[in-house]
Amino acid sequence: MTSTTSMPGSMASASSGMLSGMSSSFNVNNFATTLYSTDWMPTTPAGYAGSWLFLCFLAFIWRGLIATLLKLDAYWTRKHETYSILVDGGKERVDRKQTVEVWRTSVNLPRAALTTVIQGIAYLLMIAVMTMNVGFFFAVLVGYFMGELSFKRLHAR
Repeated sequence: MTSTTSMPGSMASASSGMLSGMSSSFNVNNFATTLYSTDWMPTTPAGYAGSWLFLCFLAFIWRGLIATLLKLDAYWTRKHETYSILVDGGKERVDRKQTVEVWRTSVNLPRAALTTVIQGIAYLLMIAVMTMNVGFFFAVLVGYFMGELSFKRLHAR
């Protein structure tokens, strides 16, 4: 009969073995970085450039969807502002009233769907950055920058 006793050092070695594949610094010399699945691993400069452009475009689209959500929120607020409920904030001070939006299926379902898509894209971008590939990191930054340049002015109006 074999006995299995736990040694204090065995737990540390088991946990450090799990983290051995994780890098804490950016990788600059490796094209073969897995992105989203083992089937998506660019091994040539052309494949890497395609992945870079995809991430740049995804970040650009992500920023555009955020701008779209802000425009839709402003539109829905203007459209339904006459139907808002006023709640009295205090008995002695009437100027503390606040507007509360009524829950509407025509507003909240599209908002929730768009927010879910935005969050899904944000998680995909986060996973790309967590590969610790410096090129993928800059692709996301460039895409966000281009999206900010393109879409921020739309929100200012």
